[in-house]
Amino acid sequence: MRSNVLLVLPIREGNNYQIAPDLGLLYLGTALRKQGYRVTILDCPKENLSFSGFRDFVREGGFEVVGFRCYSRDHNYVRYHSDLVKTIDPGILTLTGGPQPSALPEFVLNSMPGMDFAWNGEAEEGLPRLLTLFEDYGREIPETLLDRIPGLVWRNSAEERVVCNPTAFSPDLDRYGIPGWDMVRPDTYPGFIWDEYYPLVTTRGCPFPCTYCNAPNLSGKKLRHRSPEHVVEELRLLKKEYGISRFSVLDDEFTLNKKYVTSLCEALIEAGLGLQWDCPNGVRIDSLYPEMLQLMEQAGCESLAVGIESGTSRIQKLIDKRVTVEKIREKADMIAGCSGIKLIGYFMIGFLDETEEEIQETLKFACSLPLKRANFNVVIPIPGTRIFSDLLEQGLLKLDDINWDTLTSDQIAFKRNHVSGKRLLELQRRAYLKFYGRPKIARQLVGASLKDREVILSSLRKLRMLSWRKETYTFEPMYLREKALVGDRA
Repeated sequence: MRSNVLLVLPIREGNNYQIAPDLGLLYLGTALRKQGYRVTILDCPKENLSFSGFRDFVREGGFEVVGFRCYSRDHNYVRYHSDLVKTIDPGILTLTGGPQPSALPEFVLNSMPGMDFAWNGEAEEGLPRLLTLFEDYGREIPETLLDRIPGLVWRNSAEERVVCNPTAFSPDLDRYGIPGWDMVRPDTYPGFIWDEYYPLVTTRGCPFPCTYCNAPNLSGKKLRHRSPEHVVEELRLLKKEYGISRFSVLDDEFTLNKKYVTSLCEALIEAGLGLQWDCPNGVRIDSLYPEMLQLMEQAGCESLAVGIESGTSRIQKLIDKRVTVEKIREKADMIAGCSGIKLIGYFMIGFLDETEEEIQETLKFACSLPLKRANFNVVIPIPGTRIFSDLLEQGLLKLDDINWDTLTSDQIAFKRNHVSGKRLLELQRRAYLKFYGRPKIARQLVGASLKDREVILSSLRKLRMLSWRKETYTFEPMYLREKALVGDRA
């Protein structure tokens, strides 16, 4: 019988995350299950687990392999998780993948003594190979074989160094199959503002060099597509098994290939599933055209988020967004004029050299656009981005001193040149109050609240967070509160 594998979304604390099915774990679990492995996906935030609960789950499950999805904010929690697994059974194979190990593979493996392997980039190709070797050789896998696994990050004992194998991005996304949604039971997740949340990806990859984004490192610079037929097949399954009425496209560059968007929308219309959908991840506004938007609306698209980031030309150039403020305004007006798709704008404040006047200009710009909603996020120094590397080079961040818990968009992780952390959070709070305090937007929000109580609850949570937070969370994190568990090796 093949290995019993546990894939984990780690424990998280604070306000800045949503509880939703993790597509990375879902696709990885599907790839393993196709090879005959027994796979369990554990979403710790959804289950509201403590580390004590996690320890009990691992002990009772009889798992031979435990893998963790790791964003930068998860670094300290994943390290504690892996140490805890080793106290339960040192023979369990521990793995981690995701944005953090993809950006800092050597650092992650060196800083996590309880982690056996890490992964750089996508793991659907390489992880089944590693587990086959684990079954054949146990923990004594020949290093000549480890060296052949794409994306694997491993410790070379002979040379006493960490090796990061070259990544591999499959051009054929259909070969990964339809995600095994039964592993996460999506109908058991809490509802969001729009009642249902079924995430779906149709493409992977991003060719743009934006200084704040790590997407090209995670999924490659080349845009790869699932076939429209494959996407429709997944949606048929979701409607049949879970009765879905809507879904969300989480692609980084869904609208970049006009021909593909046209083919997919035509396939959705022909399928007649009657599903509504949105693009909440943020597409490039300069990739949108009237005929594309009208076809998307006909195919069921209700809302579209666009990454605007800044309302000033100087900052747009600094972040290498490769779009002008004038083009953003032109495209926003075009979207509002040619379709009924709701437009949502994503903005970022707190770039290193940004002034308060430029932040105010961004807010003014946001209020001048035909947006139904807007998000104003504090800039995060995400590993793997040019912003992160520049901060390291300038000595404004030191890799060994970073508190990874602060890498969320509602905390201050580094010092800016012109705006203090306290003032930046105040500007963020004012941005939300000014944007949503306008009569027209307020009436829309009230109208939505009358239809869905979750809108009210979500709005109250957001206002409470904005009103009471400090530059960093003041509570002692759970991995420190429960540190005695790791030390208990009895």
